[in-house]
Amino acid sequence: MVANAAPAPGETLGPDLASDEDLPADPAGWEALRGEFERAVGMLRARAALLAEWRAQVGDAEEDLQRELVRYADVVAATCIGTATTKLLAELEFDLVIVDEAGQISTPNLLVPLVRGRRAVLVGDHRQLPPYLDEEVREWGENLEREGALPPAAAREVADLLRRSAFERLYGAMPAGHRVMLAVQRRMPREVGEFVSAAFYDGALRTDHDGASGDPVFTSPFAMIDTSDRPAGERREEPGGRGADGERRGYVNALEAEIVTRLLRVHARYYRDWAVIVPYRAQAERIRTELGRILGEGAEVADNVGTVDSFQGGERDLVVYAFTRSNPRGEVGFLRELRRLNVAVSRARRQLVLVGDTATLTAARDEGFRAVARRLAEHLGRTGDLRPSADVLAHLARLEESP
Repeated sequence: MVANAAPAPGETLGPDLASDEDLPADPAGWEALRGEFERAVGMLRARAALLAEWRAQVGDAEEDLQRELVRYADVVAATCIGTATTKLLAELEFDLVIVDEAGQISTPNLLVPLVRGRRAVLVGDHRQLPPYLDEEVREWGENLEREGALPPAAAREVADLLRRSAFERLYGAMPAGHRVMLAVQRRMPREVGEFVSAAFYDGALRTDHDGASGDPVFTSPFAMIDTSDRPAGERREEPGGRGADGERRGYVNALEAEIVTRLLRVHARYYRDWAVIVPYRAQAERIRTELGRILGEGAEVADNVGTVDSFQGGERDLVVYAFTRSNPRGEVGFLRELRRLNVAVSRARRQLVLVGDTATLTAARDEGFRAVARRLAEHLGRTGDLRPSADVLAHLARLEESP
């Protein structure tokens, strides 16, 4: 601590000069006055140093106090990486680590908290979105085997570590007594839930939902607007170009964008909580722009239109999912990642409306996607509402004219 930083009791800081009459009358007096001022300045500097030291020690004490509070807390919330990069958590060990949405977390990130815990519980769904993988990292992993940088088996293992989460890798390998599946869903109407169960969960998912929709256009909570009734030139996709960052933005589909826009012009009156989900950023931007002209350029449109990744973990009363792809070659691109389709169709609480070209989807070159698309069309034919686009647009036109 700094000593002599305060005057003695009753002692003043510096000379007491109430008026000009208190000024010294000779050189010796001025010299004494100067000494008093120097003493006062020294005292002020000492006080400033003391205050700075006090503030520094208070800051250290606050950090020490926070560290102790965290050390004795029953529950600590953090991101996986935050458990190592946050100073307050850096030295902690945990009795139990619970990782939510573990199916979306890459293996390296997941290991950060796991190595600090005595036990762990992973919560997630490996049938939904996988971990996000930067395009450069993805290409690097794919090139390992092609270029022979590693032995084939090692290259495949590295690529698998990049593509799949540790949750997905562990789920099938764990003993049955260490795995629990939540087998009853209460979000989706029965018609949607039964399709999701059959297509993505081997029929193990049961539904507890009243299924009531009351939609002004569709007769089932699970509906699809089929654009294959239109000429190929009208329903086809177009490349979406590149964004300002130079990345490809996928595809756009003018007909599907028009259908979605007209559908929301009517349905926004009936469902205040809605979402439009599409696979590609370019299509999302187009629909967002067209809806903005109708519903207003506000947060409602900006927050409610996006790609699949934007809606993982969310739910809405009305969900409209537009496939976008329509071509005579059966090319569906990364729609073949069925986990994205699972996320898209399982967000709806009351009404799900799909928009797409069944001719392209059910004839997809990718075998896995083709099988699911055909199952989808069959399911809609039995318990849903599969309608030609011209029929739906005519119905919407009548509703648009009504007050």
